[in-house]
Parts: sequence; C-alpha cells; structure tokens
Amino acid sequence: MFLVLIYSPYILIGAAASLVTLTYISWHKGIQNLRLKLSAQNTDHPCKDTEDNITAGDLRRRIKQLPDVVQKYMKAVSHEVENLADEEIVPFARSLSMEQEGQLLINGQFIAFTATEEFRTRYKHAGFVWDAVTKTQYIPNQVAMPTNVCIAYVNGAGMVKAALPMGIPVMVVPSNTPMLNQGELIRWAAEATLFPLALVPPKNTIENADDNTSTEETALKWLPSEEGDGNSAILELKHHTTTARLLFHFNSDTHLVSSIHGMRPKAIRGKYVMKDWGCFLSDYELHGGLRVPTKMEVGWQLEDDAPFEMYLKGKKRNLIYITNNPKHPRVADHDHVE
Repeated sequence: MFLVLIYSPYILIGAAASLVTLTYISWHKGIQNLRLKLSAQNTDHPCKDTEDNITAGDLRRRIKQLPDVVQKYMKAVSHEVENLADEEIVPFARSLSMEQEGQLLINGQFIAFTATEEFRTRYKHAGFVWDAVTKTQYIPNQVAMPTNVCIAYVNGAGMVKAALPMGIPVMVVPSNTPMLNQGELIRWAAEATLFPLALVPPKNTIENADDNTSTEETALKWLPSEEGDGNSAILELKHHTTTARLLFHFNSDTHLVSSIHGMRPKAIRGKYVMKDWGCFLSDYELHGGLRVPTKMEVGWQLEDDAPFEMYLKGKKRNLIYITNNPKHPRVADHDHVE
C-alpha cells in the first residue's frame, strides 16, 4: 500500500497524458475522415469532369458572356491563362490546401488562431474543411485553454464543432440543417475568390442565365447587380438543395473583388436569423498563376446602417493548388499585386 501511495501521482500524470494523447488522435482522425470524404467528392467520375479539358479559347468565350464587371475581374485575376494559346488546356485547380493565421472573436475578445484549410475547387463539388486551434479563457483571469475548432461543408452538409484537449465539447451545433448548410455554402462561394476560375459558369449555364426553372442539382450563374453602379454583380450558386446568393463589389481601378455581401443565417439565442454578412478582401498576391486575396475580414451588420462587427480577421499563406495537369503542381508564387 505504501508503494502505491508513492507512485500513484505518477500513475495519474501518466494516465492524464495518455488521455490527452488519445483525445488529440481522436480529433485529428475525425478531421482526416472529413478530408477523405471531401476528396472523394470529385473522384466518382474524374474522367468525365468537363473542366479538365477546357481550352483557353473556350474559357475566354465563356468569360465574354458574363456581365462586363465580371469579365474585367476574370481577366484581372487569370494571369496565367492570358498567356495561353487558344488551343491549350487550362490548368484548372481541383483542390487547394493552405494555412491561415489571424484573430477570432470569442466571448467579446479577439483571440489569436492558426488553421489549415482544404477546399474542393469545382463548384459542382463545392466543399471545405477548416481546422483551427486557438486559446480561450473560459473563466475570467484564468489560464487560457487550447481549443480545437472545425467548420466544414462536405457533400452538401455543413458542420461546426469545438472541443477542449480532453475532448470536452464547448460548441454543439446540429449538423446538416438547411440554415447551417446555406451558411457554409455562402462561405465557400466567398472564399472561391482564392480559385476564381471556379466561378466561371459552363457554357450551357450562361446561355440559360435567365431561366429560373432549372431542375439541376448544381448550377452557377452571374446576374447584373440591382445597384446598377457598374462595379457590382450577383453570384447565385445552387448546390444540392441549398442556394447561396451573394453581391460582389469590384474595385473600379483594379477590377478585383473588394467585398462580398449577402443575407446569411446567424445563430442568435439558439435560433437562426437572417442577417447581413460581409467579407472584405485585400492584399492580393499572385499564387498559382492567379491573383487572389490573402487578407480577409468577416463580420455581421446586425442593424440597418450600423457598422459591420467583425468576428474574423485572417491572413492566408502557403497556398498549394492541385490541378488536372500533373506537370503543374502550382506551388504558390509570392508576388504582391495590390
């Protein structure tokens, strides 16, 4: 008994360390399973993906049928495509992996976070997995505890979860609900500015842009802005049973996207309420032959004419694109263009 009393503290410490390790493994195994599901979305018929065989000439013809302001945007961002001959195949990205760091609003305070994010970059297979780590004070004036946060949109289903290292959940959100699915599809559509060629609709979608009776499971189209200012356009994306509709604002000098706005479901006291959501983009750089924003600030406008209340400020780095052309891994360049 005496020996047990002497060594029991070490046994407890060892048991606690083992529990933390098992919980860490369990969390990351769950993230890996999500990524595998995400990756499987566009491998059902890889040889039948028409975007794998589109030529530069065909892409230019598609772009010419878009609203003028969107044409200028696509020409401004597609640096590499502009140098391709008409008959050359466009190296469309199939996926994007990146890192992110920034600040996240938690309990009224901005807390530093780091994250990795993986996207499927074809709108027909829209999806992402965002895996973040932050430190949060759950009790005032106490030591901040590491918190894992995962937000995902996979196979048309949204998911949000957060947990402490011991596996204790600190955020429980029912997955795959219509409102959550819409919110995460909206996020994907806004972050698609990181792979903008995904926002060029197929030819048949452009030709039928005024047809609102489409029964297709997935559809993408650009519409003229109701603001009529010549510097904005509406993006409408239907994916499975969910629809995202966003207003894109373009800088009149650079023609790059400066902000994106739309009505997005926000959880307030256990219920979803539609509120004005805004995503503000800047610090464009040349990555994988495309001009993309590396700085993003996101917030809500809770009252009419009130300023946006930001809840995320992030900087993206180490963008790696995987394309249909194995000769072009598309490791990011780092030329600043704005």
